[in-house]
Amino acid sequence: MDLPRVRVYMPAYEPKKAHIRAAVESVLAQTEKNWTLLINDDASVRESVKSYVQDFLGDPRITFRRNPKNLGIGGNWNECLKNDPPPPLTGEGPGERGLVAFLFHDDLWEPAYLEKMIAALEANPTAGFAATNHMYLKEGEVPAVSFYEELQKFVQQNISPGLHEHRMFLRWWMERGLKPNVIGEPSFVVLRRSLMEKVGPFNASMVQFLDSEYWARCLLNADWVYVPEVLGKFRVHPAGMSAVNEGLGRGVFERFQTLQTVVESLPSEEQAMGNAALTKALSGMIEQYVTRRKQGRNVSGQGGGGLKTFAFRHPIILLRAIAQCCAKK
Repeated sequence: MDLPRVRVYMPAYEPKKAHIRAAVESVLAQTEKNWTLLINDDASVRESVKSYVQDFLGDPRITFRRNPKNLGIGGNWNECLKNDPPPPLTGEGPGERGLVAFLFHDDLWEPAYLEKMIAALEANPTAGFAATNHMYLKEGEVPAVSFYEELQKFVQQNISPGLHEHRMFLRWWMERGLKPNVIGEPSFVVLRRSLMEKVGPFNASMVQFLDSEYWARCLLNADWVYVPEVLGKFRVHPAGMSAVNEGLGRGVFERFQTLQTVVESLPSEEQAMGNAALTKALSGMIEQYVTRRKQGRNVSGQGGGGLKTFAFRHPIILLRAIAQCCAKK
């Protein structure tokens, strides 16, 4: 049997029936037909996920599984990969590992999504992954919707179509503190499995910066290609994890942790640039912490231990960050 060109993974948790069915239907509508789909339920309690998709399981390309216990966002992404391994290596070339595409249970693809993403990667063999432009669908009262509008405008103004050399792009992104997430949500990124095997699993301890952290590690190893055509829809609604994370202020330290990881992997000639990015990010984090406390908003303590360790190991960077923060006042 021919191997699928793309293995599609749909990590699900407490999805609305209409949302997950629409997501699966958008996979079935793809012009590229050589794919498999694994729907992986992260031990949902309130929703009967399998019953929602039962009638789709007659398609031999679609399978369903449920985690024995809840693993969280990153854990569920990793579980998808773990439970759908590619065949053993045969030495037939770098493309034999195939491609991986995530589609979250409340997002949607345009029919030509897979076809055009595959074409972009085939036309750019040094690219380890491709990302595409997409729309944001607002449902209900979502206070963070302006954030998505500003992000979309920023990407249009700063990210050119086509291939981006990984070192040059990573340097530009680091100088901005790895923000905003210009590559985008995983639902609109297709990756070579060979790159994912090199980069390793998603950092399951993270919540808010999980995807950006992974893109940064990918950029240490491979170029990427941007497809400017709108090929999908990201649903923004109060029940979505993005809205929940924004509301709770989780992951305040995760961007800084990611910068640390990247800087440690940089060649010696780029360490000065990396340390400058760390200083700038730490200054911004201190300022954000103070602002949130003044506003009475929640500040996550996740990663605080790692931050203290960093401060003891790099007191000069800490002092520079405090000086930068004070200079803004």
